[in-house]
Amino acid sequence: MSTDPTLSRCPTALAVIGLALLCVVGCGKPTPPPPAVKPAAATANPSASATSTNDLALQYISVFEALPPAQGKDPFFPKSHRRDPVPTPGTQAAAGSTPAPVAPVLVLKGVVGSKTRRFALINSEAMTVGETSSVRVPDGRVRVRCVEIGPDYVWIKVEGEEQPKRLELGK
Repeated sequence: MSTDPTLSRCPTALAVIGLALLCVVGCGKPTPPPPAVKPAAATANPSASATSTNDLALQYISVFEALPPAQGKDPFFPKSHRRDPVPTPGTQAAAGSTPAPVAPVLVLKGVVGSKTRRFALINSEAMTVGETSSVRVPDGRVRVRCVEIGPDYVWIKVEGEEQPKRLELGK
């Protein structure tokens, strides 16, 4: 058996010839893709796709949506109240009593500063005389205006109330 000595000595020549053949064969006209066929159900009934989507949504189950019943304690946070049963709104209406509005809980936690310039700490919000601030309470936030600051008391005006309130340290 004899082979051509020029081709066996030069492997790059073989690679170039192979690439040239691939380019010649592959450079022909590309075949057009087949036309897209619309499903018959989608053209006949446009709401069919919405129905199938809703069916899929009903079949989907998440582990986060199906929480265990609110019984017992949370093993990781035993003092947490997030698993306590929540009363339904219908039970309060059935009793015939409307829940009384809860007054915001405002506590004077401290008074600091000199006699001429004092700061009052109300529910973790520092205020000076004449300043209006939004103070955090358990139900949200309340706008409070500081009227007067004494050595162990403060007079405030709560938005929505007629009379000013006096808050004292330790009460």
